[in-house]
Amino acid sequence: MKIALLGMGTVGTGVYEIINEEKGNYFANAQEKVNIKKVLVRDKTKKRKLDVSEDLLTDSFDEILEDQEIEAVIFAMGGMEPEYSYMKDAMRNKKHVITANKAVVSEYLDTLLKLAEENNVMFLFEASVGGGIPIITSLKETLKINRIDEIKGILNGTSNFILSKMSSEGRDFDDVLKEAQELGFAEADPSADVDGFDVSRKLAILSSLAFGCHIKDEDIYKRGIREVSKSDMEMFDNLGYVLKYLAHSKMDDGKYCATVEPVLLSSKNIMSNVNEEFNIVSIHGNIIGELQFYGKGAGKNATANAVVGDLLYIINNSERRDDIILDKTVENKKLDIFQGKYYLRVDIKNHEEFKKIIDMIDETSRVKKMMVEKSQIFVVTEELRAYTVNDLAQRIADMGNELFYARIVQ
Repeated sequence: MKIALLGMGTVGTGVYEIINEEKGNYFANAQEKVNIKKVLVRDKTKKRKLDVSEDLLTDSFDEILEDQEIEAVIFAMGGMEPEYSYMKDAMRNKKHVITANKAVVSEYLDTLLKLAEENNVMFLFEASVGGGIPIITSLKETLKINRIDEIKGILNGTSNFILSKMSSEGRDFDDVLKEAQELGFAEADPSADVDGFDVSRKLAILSSLAFGCHIKDEDIYKRGIREVSKSDMEMFDNLGYVLKYLAHSKMDDGKYCATVEPVLLSSKNIMSNVNEEFNIVSIHGNIIGELQFYGKGAGKNATANAVVGDLLYIINNSERRDDIILDKTVENKKLDIFQGKYYLRVDIKNHEEFKKIIDMIDETSRVKKMMVEKSQIFVVTEELRAYTVNDLAQRIADMGNELFYARIVQ
């Protein structure tokens, strides 16, 4: 099979190494070789870590489209455009498409699946969620027998690295974020990781497949982790909890709720022990019960492994097509399903603020555990609906007080 590779960044380099340097077991032993015929780059003259023949490099996507020998195109560029347009053009030219681009997949999944079906080609995107964890494949196989009604997961290595370091080393958020940026775990603008956009795109993809309808990033409630402090981490440890940034979606009676937010888990929970760049995904089926998948969620080798896995699927299933159908009509109930006890920390400046905050909390939660330490109030509420706590938090924030809160997941 002759293929084209778009992009020679981290993922593209990993894919090239597995195939051309025969790192993978299949490529070292296969009688018929997979041949990367063209590599699309922005600048053909740029110096690269890999020794790539100039004959392979092109800066023209049309050259790839017009080459009838190229059967599949691997997308490793990133960004919404021109990658989305290129994907559509490739499929219209009867070429299979493989991508790791979670932004494009989450936004246009239904369109791209229909286009693949119309042109009798495959559209595969295993690497868009969970890096090296084969969660997309596993989810599709589970759906053949089960109805899936719940997905939970830690799906972002950067935010998990930050929370793990804060917990184990007793450091502040800004300090650990700076280290993550210096190590290359976090971007100069960390918004996608710490404000939930990266996770919500992944959750949107998984939830779309699981629930049979196209759920987009904008349909998922997101709350970031920037407000968590060192004092919070100390309190979590005293209470026997671990803070994690959780993706969570549930389906109930044709209605779904989906959220990405900081939550507190028991220190004995399996997810509490998933640290740094590792990810975990849990799916619940009506027959099989809970299944959990664990592994490296990002990085060159993990993501490239998933991309090449999709390529091997095409090679070994040339006559088979996916039967993913996103035609169900389901209602988005936002946060209606989510409720539980909540942890709340509020910073106060004087006694007058203390009285106002306590009165507001009393109005919301009659039963609670409370501790006051220096200029901070720490509260664990009775079981409350998510909307109720969000409203309380907004009223406190409107007074100018800094706070952090998290749902306790039993």
